[in-house]
Amino acid sequence: MENKTLENIQKTAFQFFQDFTNFDEQSSGYGLTLDHTNNLESASIAATGFMLSSLIIGVKHQYISHEKALHQARKTLFTLYHHADHKYGFYAHFFDIQTGQRRGKCEYSTIDTALALCGIIAVDSFFEDQEISRLAHLILDRVDWGEFIFERDNKKLLRMSYNPNKDGAYALGKAGFIHQWDMFAEQLMMYVIIGGSTYHQQAYELYQGFERDKRQYGQYEYFISPGNTLFNYQFPLAWLDLKNYQDEQGICWFDNAKIATLAHQKCSLDYQKTFKTFSTYFFGFNASDTPLGYRVFSALPNKLNELKTDGTVAPFSMIGSLPFTPNESMLSIDKMLEIKNLWGTYGFYDAFNFESDQPWISNRYIAIDKGLEMLMVNAVLTQDVQNAFMKHMIIVKGLKTLHFMKK
Repeated sequence: MENKTLENIQKTAFQFFQDFTNFDEQSSGYGLTLDHTNNLESASIAATGFMLSSLIIGVKHQYISHEKALHQARKTLFTLYHHADHKYGFYAHFFDIQTGQRRGKCEYSTIDTALALCGIIAVDSFFEDQEISRLAHLILDRVDWGEFIFERDNKKLLRMSYNPNKDGAYALGKAGFIHQWDMFAEQLMMYVIIGGSTYHQQAYELYQGFERDKRQYGQYEYFISPGNTLFNYQFPLAWLDLKNYQDEQGICWFDNAKIATLAHQKCSLDYQKTFKTFSTYFFGFNASDTPLGYRVFSALPNKLNELKTDGTVAPFSMIGSLPFTPNESMLSIDKMLEIKNLWGTYGFYDAFNFESDQPWISNRYIAIDKGLEMLMVNAVLTQDVQNAFMKHMIIVKGLKTLHFMKK
């Protein structure tokens, strides 16, 4: 029963990426994947990384022929090298899905580029194809991490993004580089990728440069992100399998993610009287669709010590935690299947909220949330994507560069 349910989540997610990716053979935006289903013109570079990863799952589980998946991977990488808008090798967060041109004045994003690079590394490893390998290495070698590295207080740090428009996304009236990764968040895999690149000599210092903020919630003690949003612990470990690794300080980020998930569940239960959507089964403070649009929520503890939620729960909170909390997540999945209208053509819709008299169910799918569900289900079923990713020479070298050791 459990495996059948999980396989259904995986298969419907795979189909999402087939149906909402531009596979028009004549289009310069070939291979770009929709950001979410309520805007059919905007593609996301991060979503495209998940789509590439889905091809591995599709081949391994016979959802798609090897030949068709190989063609889609080759041609998508061609788009990413030749057509997709970038600066210093970092991609625009959003594209016109037909052309690959940057949409509006969005930022050129390190984290969204990194999610795409994870997909590129995974397909390069899996297909062992000369053309994919050629394009993958052209894309990876073009990423100029050096432009984004700077020093502050004798620490090497990485800029978060770049926007040439002073009135653009996140620019706050000043064109150029935006903020920095000086905290623990969803960027862990970036250091591993840098460690396997030509900038490997700076990777270790960058990894050591961000703040480790250890806090306690009830019986749970763990390193938190400033906002303590659940995706910060989930996304870096969708491709990067660190359950048997620890760093020189003895930190195992997989174990940290497990503790964070259990702490999120406890925090949800502690506020169950205030927010009736929360329960043992429905938990997690995440970034998702809500009755008022897309919102980012915060569990306690966090930097501002303010709980931030409207009671909305996102299915990917629980599904995305499957490798960390398999028993709790499976119970959640079974309970979510009982919620009327939550399951659609491509699996669970993005979020739900029972705070008002009329239950609210999101009417859209958000690609990166669907992608996280797909990869974390795959991680507990057959680990096809993680196995491919972890054996790539860039990742093998990167883990050594950072002095990660087997536990």
